[in-house]
Amino acid sequence: MLKHIPDPKARPELILICRVSSGFTTIKQVKTSLQNTLQTSVDYFDFGQASLMLVRDDKDVVCWHASKNGEEADTGGTAHLERCSQLKDYLSDEENLQKKKLLEPLSPVISTTFPVLLKAGDPVGTMEIGIFNTDYRSGQYMLAKAVSLGRHMADIIQESLFRRQKDRHLRKLAVWLELVNTISSTLDLRQVLHVVTQLTADLFSAKNCIYLLNEIDQTLIPAVAVGSYDPELKKKFKALKGARLFPGIKRAIKTEQPVVITPENISRMLPREIIEDFAYSWVLLVPILSKGKTIGIMQLDRPLESGGFDSEEIEIIFAIARATAVAMENAALIEKLGQKEQLLHQLVDKLTTAQEDERKRLASDLHDGIIQSLIAIWYRLQRISSAEKAESQKWHSEITDITNVLSEQIQEVRRILYDLRPIILDNYGLIPAVETHVFDISEKNNLPIELKVNGENQRLASNIEVALFRILQEALTNVIKHSSATKVKVCLDIQDHEVNLSVEDNGSGINTEPADTPQLHNRLGLASIQERALLLGGACRIDSRPGEGTRISVTIPI
Repeated sequence: MLKHIPDPKARPELILICRVSSGFTTIKQVKTSLQNTLQTSVDYFDFGQASLMLVRDDKDVVCWHASKNGEEADTGGTAHLERCSQLKDYLSDEENLQKKKLLEPLSPVISTTFPVLLKAGDPVGTMEIGIFNTDYRSGQYMLAKAVSLGRHMADIIQESLFRRQKDRHLRKLAVWLELVNTISSTLDLRQVLHVVTQLTADLFSAKNCIYLLNEIDQTLIPAVAVGSYDPELKKKFKALKGARLFPGIKRAIKTEQPVVITPENISRMLPREIIEDFAYSWVLLVPILSKGKTIGIMQLDRPLESGGFDSEEIEIIFAIARATAVAMENAALIEKLGQKEQLLHQLVDKLTTAQEDERKRLASDLHDGIIQSLIAIWYRLQRISSAEKAESQKWHSEITDITNVLSEQIQEVRRILYDLRPIILDNYGLIPAVETHVFDISEKNNLPIELKVNGENQRLASNIEVALFRILQEALTNVIKHSSATKVKVCLDIQDHEVNLSVEDNGSGINTEPADTPQLHNRLGLASIQERALLLGGACRIDSRPGEGTRISVTIPI
């Protein structure tokens, strides 16, 4: 009844439902702040329409709406308001309010829920967020920002009550509850970072941002910033990608402890242009530690008149950073698992396709080549056997031709068998097989290949020899198909306890950034190389940059 067909021309929509106890009565005090926050969602986060519904038992649903400039009257705006109207009627039924997911009948593209603690003794409320009128991948991206906004709205509602209470420990308890819930309920790294920064900014009345660290060149990766960051400041924040580490950040990494920056020492801790761009006075830099190393920095800052951060605040923020590290580890593990699963599906699909292609090629080779030649030989032999009075010289010439044809077909059968599994590998070992294959590839493709072999021609376990030979085949196939290389260097080093194989070319190279997922389907050859090495307890390293060639190094223990 409540489902709507998305309008492909309309912008994505956001609907939030905050469910609280009936005792919440401070609506007038928060309506302006909630409306302004809701408007932010359409002004800066590319939502065309956004609505917040406050639901209380035995009381009317209270609604706030916001829309992009002039879009409320268009088709998308009308459909959104109609959807909200139907949802409001749905929420007016007490039986429907007993359901855990109030947005479910609308079939959001993606949704999430987190707790809202308002008052001791009251049931824990919820904030439910749903994204509509977009595709799932875009919905995932926008949900992280929507959760940050929803978290901020929940904080506005909470603060309206906590402000009047003498004991503010309940506020801190609420933050920890929400933080733990975020870590346990979502494994999306972007969403975790947005919620943590928003919670921390609201709790400590500060601007808050998180930098991740690029391990390769030790530079900053701006991840998320919330608080009073206006659009201009956010542009400056994003522009810090690739910036060198600030002295204060270096100290936080070295000591693995929070670093407090004051108006007195700020010039030594931060670059002058950073201080001027962001108007910093009091800054707190807290390391996000994972497995004994710093993977990010949580930064909070307050204006000059605030007086900075006290020791209790610093300790709580450090604890939040430690909890954030756990959430980031979990999210990274799940992301890796997802990538592995996707890669496994692609490898299986590639294997199945390769098997069918190989069967098709073999069938074609056998039918169009060997079978046709054997049929021709059979006919010629029939002709010879029936020509009883034919001259012996003619028989001799015919038999010579048949012998030549048979010789060619024997070579063809040998070629097919070599492609399936080189007999030289089974009979003579890895080094002769590698030497023969490198020579054949170089001759066939007119590609100079330098081969360097270290170690005696000792026989290795069959599975190791086959794996290394297939890795070499796949690596050289990638060079020929994709690199446009003019020279290649192959090194095989057989030691007492391990075998090292490397293939290096001077070709076009590839982008090896982990986030470069769109190219994943083009790298199944590299993936199969890595999987072959891992299956034998080995390791594979791929070093490459666009335009600078590629080096594949594989180490397998004996």
